Amino acid sequence: LHNMPADLRGGVVAEPGHVFVRADLGQIEPRVLAAVSGDAALARATQEDDMYAPVARDLGVNRATAKVAVLGAMYGQTTGHGAQVLRRLEAAYPVAMAYLADAARAGQTSRSLRTYGGRLIPMGTTNANEVSEREARRQAAARGRYGRNAMVQGAAAELFKVWAVTVRARVGPLGARIVLCLHDELLVHAPVDRGDAVARLVDECLQEAAHRWAPGSPVRFVADTTVIARWSDAKA
Repeated sequence: LHNMPADLRGGVVAEPGHVFVRADLGQIEPRVLAAVSGDAALARATQEDDMYAPVARDLGVNRATAKVAVLGAMYGQTTGHGAQVLRRLEAAYPVAMAYLADAARAGQTSRSLRTYGGRLIPMGTTNANEVSEREARRQAAARGRYGRNAMVQGAAAELFKVWAVTVRARVGPLGARIVLCLHDELLVHAPVDRGDAVARLVDECLQEAAHRWAPGSPVRFVADTTVIARWSDAKA
């Protein structure tokens, strides 16, 4: 799914004698950025459950500002509150920020990119004879923002797929199966007496998937995993 209104989630209910194991990846985009860029300083921040806390300490700002700044860097925000901390980000995490900047430049100049997993990201072009110079600059900037974000989001999707495939293979012998995927969230249907075992296995599968996807990376990936009766029981 791409989305489901919150009011409808109460209708997603486990069958009698079953539960859902719901697992939601935590802060997946900045963790993926740390892995694909190879930034050792950002990788150290991923060792904490809430990686924005050490990032805030490194930048000398509060957590909310650190989060906005990191997300803004990945989405190409160049103005506003988060952008004001950009220079501090570049100083604290130069490898990760250079990785994003390279992707942005490729997009701006219509050079195709490839994700960490090798998928092609073709970039459009601007016909200078058909648009004004101002419009050409606007289109180039938009491609730059798209390029830097696609490199992170594309890699995150690849990790998620490895995780989902691993979970599907491992939980089958316990009588469980994946019934829903939404962005970076998995919903696994399991017999009620095996819910806790499936929850542990889903978390183990994340570590296995991360090792397969980025072998040797020190980046830590985490998931919020709970056993629930209906999808709406999960915390937002």
